[in-house]
Amino acid sequence: MMRILFSTLLLLSVWSSAVSQDLTVATFNAEFLNRAKVHLKFGLPFDITQASEEEQAYWNDEANRSEKLREASANVAEMIKQMGADLVTLTEVGGAEDLEVLLSELSQIGVSYDYWEVCDCTDPFTGQHVAVFSKYPLKEVWPQLPGRALYLEETDGDSERETGISKGLKVTVTVNQQEIDVFVLHLKSERGGYTSDAQRLAQANIARRAIIQQLNQGRKVMVTGDLNSQKGTESIYRIRGFDDVYEELIQTGHTQYFESTEVRWTYNYRGEPEQIDHILISPELADRDGIKTQILISDETVSDHNPVIVQLTLK
Repeated sequence: MMRILFSTLLLLSVWSSAVSQDLTVATFNAEFLNRAKVHLKFGLPFDITQASEEEQAYWNDEANRSEKLREASANVAEMIKQMGADLVTLTEVGGAEDLEVLLSELSQIGVSYDYWEVCDCTDPFTGQHVAVFSKYPLKEVWPQLPGRALYLEETDGDSERETGISKGLKVTVTVNQQEIDVFVLHLKSERGGYTSDAQRLAQANIARRAIIQQLNQGRKVMVTGDLNSQKGTESIYRIRGFDDVYEELIQTGHTQYFESTEVRWTYNYRGEPEQIDHILISPELADRDGIKTQILISDETVSDHNPVIVQLTLK
């Protein structure tokens, strides 16, 4: 009898651990945390040649620039520690060498991510990348999101251009034997009016094609990053899947998922606070009742964006 009882308790324990698992995910735009442009975080112009001769001399010294990257990375590391996330996706960061500086600073304050990946950036203008830090194993990495799309530069359709996603990444994370395909995107900025909006929507089309490819295989999907669009915009609806026959991704930025609605924005664009950084998930990934969203206020010395943190109870 005791043997049967013990076996039953063991089976219940295994079943309980198999059906539920909490996962905390965060996304954060670290604002030019890359060696080539880190001077922007310290009030210098985008083009360092427009700074004073004294400032140029300082920043053209590689030792000085390296120390400032370390200082900025230490600030970002403290914010990441505050998030307490199992999986962190980052935008506006540098390549592998720069990220090793950030990982070192995290280690200094007792935070470790054993698994990480960074995209192949095709944007030489900013040198920005997107990346993933994870406490769980990563595999099946797409260092770039494949595909091209056309968009109209003008409303009358006189000219068209082609775009890809210059800063995109897909990884598969394994949590409690459950595989999740995580997309990290940094889409075209809001600056540029109609043309930028059209290009961003074209990039959303590319992203949705890749998402559908995974959904068709019965995969569970998460889309994160700086999408440079508010919740009710066409680009977000396109990524979520509002105008195709596949399942719509859940918008964790909806009011119902916030325990506190005191902070609902991630970026202040021309005096208007907006949530343009998002975490979107497929319905089969998590129970809706188990979604808890929070946005932290970031000090301006760390970043001009606020991080989004979502706690999920996985199905």
